[in-house]
Amino acid sequence: MISSQFREQVEAFIAAHDFKPTEFGRQAVGDPSFVLGLRRGRSPTLATADKVLSFMAEFEATERKRHRQRRSA
Repeated sequence: MISSQFREQVEAFIAAHDFKPTEFGRQAVGDPSFVLGLRRGRSPTLATADKVLSFMAEFEATERKRHRQRRSA
C-alpha cells in the first residue's frame, strides 16, 4: 500500500513537472532506471524513498521561489 502511494506520488510529480522518467531518476537518486523499477513493482528502501521525497520537495520549493520572483519582476 505504501509502495503504491509512493509510486503514485512520483508519477504525479513527473507529470506535473514534465520530467522524463529517466531524467527524474537520474536527478533524484542517480539511477535513470529508478521509475521503471517502480513501475515494475520494485520497492525502494526507506533511505531511497526519503531521498526521492526530499528531491521533490526541494524542486517544488525552488519552482515556487522562481514563480514569486518572476511575478515581482
